[in-house]
Amino acid sequence: MVYILNTEISDNKPISSAIQGIFGVGKKRSVILCQEFGIKPQTKLKEINKNIQNKIINYIQKEYITGNDLKKILIETNEEHIKIRNYKGNRIKNKLPRRGQRTHTNSKTAKKY
Repeated sequence: MVYILNTEISDNKPISSAIQGIFGVGKKRSVILCQEFGIKPQTKLKEINKNIQNKIINYIQKEYITGNDLKKILIETNEEHIKIRNYKGNRIKNKLPRRGQRTHTNSKTAKKY
Protein backbone atom coordinates (compact mmCIF):
# COMPACT_ATOMS: atom_id res chain seq x y z
CA MET A 1 0.00 0.00 0.00
CA VAL A 2 1.20 3.46 -0.94
CA TYR A 3 -0.07 6.60 0.77
CA ILE A 4 -0.52 9.36 -1.82
CA LEU A 5 -2.30 12.67 -1.12
CA ASN A 6 -4.25 11.37 1.92
CA THR A 7 -5.32 8.24 0.01
CA GLU A 8 -4.16 4.65 0.40
CA ILE A 9 -3.54 3.01 -2.97
CA SER A 10 -2.69 -0.62 -3.68
CA ASP A 11 0.72 -1.34 -5.27
CA ASN A 12 -0.72 -4.02 -7.55
CA LYS A 13 -3.13 -1.70 -9.36
CA PRO A 14 -2.31 -0.26 -12.78
CA ILE A 15 -1.18 3.35 -12.56
CA SER A 16 -4.24 4.71 -14.40
CA SER A 17 -6.73 3.18 -11.97
CA ALA A 18 -4.52 3.80 -8.93
CA ILE A 19 -4.40 7.55 -9.57
CA GLN A 20 -8.20 7.56 -9.93
CA GLY A 21 -8.39 6.64 -6.23
CA ILE A 22 -7.44 10.23 -5.38
CA PHE A 23 -10.54 12.39 -4.89
CA GLY A 24 -10.66 14.85 -7.79
CA VAL A 25 -8.70 12.78 -10.33
CA GLY A 26 -10.86 10.83 -12.74
CA LYS A 27 -10.29 8.62 -15.75
CA LYS A 28 -9.54 11.42 -18.19
CA ARG A 29 -7.01 13.13 -15.91
CA SER A 30 -5.27 9.84 -15.11
CA VAL A 31 -4.82 9.11 -18.83
CA ILE A 32 -3.48 12.65 -19.37
CA LEU A 33 -1.01 12.19 -16.51
CA CYS A 34 0.22 8.89 -17.96
CA GLN A 35 0.77 10.55 -21.36
CA GLU A 36 2.47 13.55 -19.71
CA PHE A 37 5.05 11.36 -17.96
CA GLY A 38 5.38 8.75 -20.74
CA ILE A 39 4.02 5.86 -18.69
CA LYS A 40 1.82 3.11 -20.07
CA PRO A 41 -1.54 3.09 -18.25
CA GLN A 42 -1.25 -0.68 -17.65
CA THR A 43 2.03 -0.33 -15.71
CA LYS A 44 1.73 -1.37 -12.06
CA LEU A 45 2.33 1.26 -9.41
CA LYS A 46 5.10 -0.79 -7.77
CA GLU A 47 7.06 -0.93 -11.07
CA ILE A 48 7.46 2.86 -11.21
CA ASN A 49 10.47 4.58 -9.64
CA LYS A 50 10.00 6.62 -6.47
CA ASN A 51 11.42 9.61 -8.35
CA ILE A 52 8.69 9.46 -11.00
CA GLN A 53 6.03 8.84 -8.33
CA ASN A 54 7.14 11.99 -6.52
CA LYS A 55 7.04 13.97 -9.78
CA ILE A 56 3.48 12.76 -10.43
CA ILE A 57 2.40 13.69 -6.89
CA ASN A 58 3.96 17.15 -7.15
CA TYR A 59 2.33 17.70 -10.55
CA ILE A 60 -1.11 16.73 -9.20
CA GLN A 61 -0.70 19.01 -6.18
CA LYS A 62 0.39 21.93 -8.34
CA GLU A 63 -2.12 21.59 -11.21
CA TYR A 64 -5.32 20.18 -9.68
CA ILE A 65 -7.50 20.82 -6.66
CA THR A 66 -7.89 17.46 -4.92
CA GLY A 67 -8.87 15.82 -1.66
CA ASN A 68 -10.21 17.84 1.25
CA ASP A 69 -9.75 21.18 -0.54
CA LEU A 70 -12.07 20.05 -3.33
CA LYS A 71 -14.61 18.70 -0.82
CA LYS A 72 -14.63 22.07 0.98
CA ILE A 73 -15.21 23.90 -2.30
CA LEU A 74 -18.11 21.60 -3.21
CA ILE A 75 -19.73 22.05 0.20
CA GLU A 76 -19.33 25.83 -0.05
CA THR A 77 -20.95 25.93 -3.49
CA ASN A 78 -23.88 23.84 -2.23
CA GLU A 79 -24.30 26.18 0.74
CA GLU A 80 -24.16 29.16 -1.60
CA HIS A 81 -26.94 27.68 -3.77
CA ILE A 82 -29.07 27.14 -0.66
CA LYS A 83 -28.33 30.66 0.58
CA ILE A 84 -29.36 32.43 -2.64
CA ARG A 85 -32.46 30.20 -2.81
CA ASN A 86 -32.26 29.21 -6.45
CA TYR A 87 -33.78 26.06 -7.94
CA LYS A 88 -30.68 23.97 -7.40
CA GLY A 89 -30.45 25.12 -3.79
CA ASN A 90 -34.06 24.12 -3.12
CA ARG A 91 -33.42 20.68 -4.57
CA ILE A 92 -30.29 20.29 -2.43
CA LYS A 93 -32.16 21.36 0.71
CA ASN A 94 -35.01 18.90 0.06
CA LYS A 95 -32.57 16.09 -0.83
CA LEU A 96 -33.97 15.62 -4.31
CA PRO A 97 -32.17 15.10 -7.66
CA ARG A 98 -30.71 18.40 -8.91
CA ARG A 99 -30.27 17.94 -12.61
CA GLY A 100 -33.70 17.12 -13.97
CA GLN A 101 -33.81 13.44 -13.12
CA ARG A 102 -37.10 11.67 -12.68
CA THR A 103 -38.60 11.54 -9.18
CA HIS A 104 -41.70 9.37 -9.60
CA THR A 105 -39.36 6.37 -9.68
CA ASN A 106 -35.59 5.97 -9.76
CA SER A 107 -34.62 8.68 -7.27
CA LYS A 108 -33.84 6.43 -4.33
CA THR A 109 -30.16 7.40 -4.15
CA ALA A 110 -30.84 11.13 -3.94
CA LYS A 111 -33.64 10.67 -1.37
CA LYS A 112 -31.56 8.71 1.18
CA TYR A 113 -31.90 10.17 4.64
